[in-house]
Amino acid sequence: MKKSVIIIASAIMLFAGTAIFTSCNNDESASKKEKTEVNTSEVKTDKYACPMKCEGDKTYDEPGKCPKCGMDLKKVDD
Repeated sequence: MKKSVIIIASAIMLFAGTAIFTSCNNDESASKKEKTEVNTSEVKTDKYACPMKCEGDKTYDEPGKCPKCGMDLKKVDD
């Protein structure tokens, strides 16, 4: 009888210790995620435009070809 009570008490303490340990780790990983978030409004993006100015001062966020004349878009200096 004493042996079964000791086994049950040990199992309960092991379960409680595991629950406390894992809950502490989850809180720590959540705080790490908050620290690694990047504010995208501060990220500078390059602008590209047609060197022939086919579309006036229109710019694009990615390099590619001009939809009007087919020339490669060039990076625009601010």
